[in-house]
Amino acid sequence: MKRLPAGAMRYRKILLALASIPLLDCILNQLNNAFQLNVGPFSILQLFRGAIMVLFIVLCPWLLRRDPGGLSRVPLPAVAALVLLAVVISKELVQTGTIAMTGAIPYGQMIYWLLLWITVSLLCTQVEQAELLLKGLAVGTVLTALSVLVGYVHGGLNYYEDDSIRSSSGWFDTAKMITGVLVTGGVVILYLGRKKKGLTYPLVTLTCFAACVLTYARAGTVALGVVVLWLLIWYAIEGRKQGWFSLSRFIGLGLIAALATAMFVPAETLFARWGDIDEGDKAGSGRASFWKVAVTGYVDGKTSEQIIGRGYSSMSALLFDNYGADVKHTHNDGLDMLLVAGATGGIWLLFLIGDRVVRVSRLSLATPEGAASAAILLTYLCHAQFTGQLWGTDSMTYYMVSLESLYVIGRLHKAKVSLVYRSGSAIGAAIAA
Repeated sequence: MKRLPAGAMRYRKILLALASIPLLDCILNQLNNAFQLNVGPFSILQLFRGAIMVLFIVLCPWLLRRDPGGLSRVPLPAVAALVLLAVVISKELVQTGTIAMTGAIPYGQMIYWLLLWITVSLLCTQVEQAELLLKGLAVGTVLTALSVLVGYVHGGLNYYEDDSIRSSSGWFDTAKMITGVLVTGGVVILYLGRKKKGLTYPLVTLTCFAACVLTYARAGTVALGVVVLWLLIWYAIEGRKQGWFSLSRFIGLGLIAALATAMFVPAETLFARWGDIDEGDKAGSGRASFWKVAVTGYVDGKTSEQIIGRGYSSMSALLFDNYGADVKHTHNDGLDMLLVAGATGGIWLLFLIGDRVVRVSRLSLATPEGAASAAILLTYLCHAQFTGQLWGTDSMTYYMVSLESLYVIGRLHKAKVSLVYRSGSAIGAAIAA
């Protein structure tokens, strides 16, 4: 392999292309949804992501050929998921002779973020590389937030107008897949500004979090509340020692924003979508009902379905037949995997979450990298429980790329500190001798 000058970034052009994906995806997602731009049976967004998937498939073997040691960095949950999807799709093909479009699209979306995750794991080995990818996520988040705010002021897509609620999802096709972007991206922006003493980074983060609230997607609001609480606890314990300047200023600005909101925004407006919590089976926009359908469907399924699942299309049909509304999935990653891939899928999901928990725990939670990683993992867990994320590319891309990038930065910083400590100890021992 050709040697690079000290400090040079490896695979700079490839990483720049990867870092631009959140921005391009944000733009194409909204253009596609607003104008229904299709080429034959496929949307421009599907064509874009399909082309990127092909590039991932070509790029991964090329990277491994140049650096065989990169095989140890390939995330095992991603490989296991690809194998599991291959089994589920093969089973569906054998049983039905085809893959319905209702299943093909979600499968493709999941394969997309899995391949991106693997590609980033192979490429990202330097702090500069990781920070470049984080900056790409930050740009995509800011554009997403601005879309939501512009839509709120000038009339974007309001998916909750039937509940007499004024909200905005920009021009995205759903609100629940962008709140993960807004919360994760907000944390990333705070992290990138950790050594900056101005107000730019905290203000931008506050804007992203405000946009999350204005979507009125409840899973996003829950995730945002949990993340802010975690960051407050972390700052109270470690903040002054670590000098995370943007976080301290964000807390101050957030307190002012919270007081202003409490003074000028009626409580019934803020909590307009929470009025059905005590309505039994109607709670959570019907989640209480179709979660029961999902559990019953799994328990009553054939043994083969309980072990390896029934596939995405069959899950959608089950929910439609027994709930009576066009619900594509259970809005819960655990129940989704039990129905789509059976107990095997449930075990895989636990493997995925456990792997992410272990990776975060390897970073000291006392560091900004550890705190930010924990916040992002909490964001995913809240969304996984209350709205489901595995079948979307938007939020899953942000979760996996940000966690991978922060892990690289944290691990390298930890190694550097350890090296300095050992060197100091050796020098001290030599002087003493």
